[in-house]
Amino acid sequence: MVKNDEKKSVKRDIDTKKNDKITSKGEKKVKEVKSLTSDINLDLSEIKNDLTEFLMVKVEKEVSKEVEKSTKKLIRHKNSIILRKNVIIIFLLIVCAFLAYNLYTISDINIDIDTHKKTEKKVLKTEKKSSAKKENKKDDDFEVKKEEYKDLLDDIYVNDESEYVKDFYSGKLSDELKLYLALNHIDSEKLSSEDGSIYLEENDLKESYESFLVGSFSPKSFEYNNLKFRHLSSKKLFISDGEFDKKKENIDREIIEVDVDDDKVKIITVEGIIKDEKLYNVVTGEEVKKYKKDGLKKYKKDLSVITYCFEKSDDKYKLSDIEV
Repeated sequence: MVKNDEKKSVKRDIDTKKNDKITSKGEKKVKEVKSLTSDINLDLSEIKNDLTEFLMVKVEKEVSKEVEKSTKKLIRHKNSIILRKNVIIIFLLIVCAFLAYNLYTISDINIDIDTHKKTEKKVLKTEKKSSAKKENKKDDDFEVKKEEYKDLLDDIYVNDESEYVKDFYSGKLSDELKLYLALNHIDSEKLSSEDGSIYLEENDLKESYESFLVGSFSPKSFEYNNLKFRHLSSKKLFISDGEFDKKKENIDREIIEVDVDDDKVKIITVEGIIKDEKLYNVVTGEEVKKYKKDGLKKYKKDLSVITYCFEKSDDKYKLSDIEV
């Protein structure tokens, strides 16, 4: 029993020592841990303070930057508003100036138009008067020239049944046609009739020829309407059978223009055949429709327009050409 109690007592001492030893170690560990904890708490507080100060500085900088940015934006926005206002004002001023200029220009244009219209009316009136005067003067000049030179055409014609009609109205002045015209121009008293024959001296026809025709007289046989004049060179005589009649039949003409240039005169006419109160083209023989006996000039597009050319020679105007 005693031994068991001793064993138990020894065991308790051993356990007590172990526990004390463990307790001592534990306390020591606790002290170490507390010491470490205290250091950690100290470091954490400093870190916390440093962080707080850093964050405050950072926030302050960021806030300052944002405030500065916002201020700049506000200034830019304000400046842009002012700029836009200024631009709008300048634009409106330009528009107003443009409109004012246009109104002024339009008023000037209206004044100019009115002035121009008045001037134009005056000019037109003046031109009309001038044109009327020119026309009147032209008409007067034409009438004067017509009266002065119309006699040149007196014997220059052919009968509408003559075989020389086509030559005459094509401007072909053959020797025979010229002799025909010379006979038109001769005094009828110079022709003599005997035993149904007609006699004409060569010199008489030559004299008539040279009095109004340009060119050399060339005696030869020719026809005159229904008569055939034979030339007898040995007797210097022209002879024909029948009765002489040089009256102009059916062909009519109207002078529409007279041009005078130095020693040359051109007389322009419209010519047609008037028969049974109807008008015909002298070349084609076609009838001109709606003829009202009111002159030939009105129908000249359907008739022959002839230009008679004269040249001055020996103080006389002589026929030199016929133009069609």
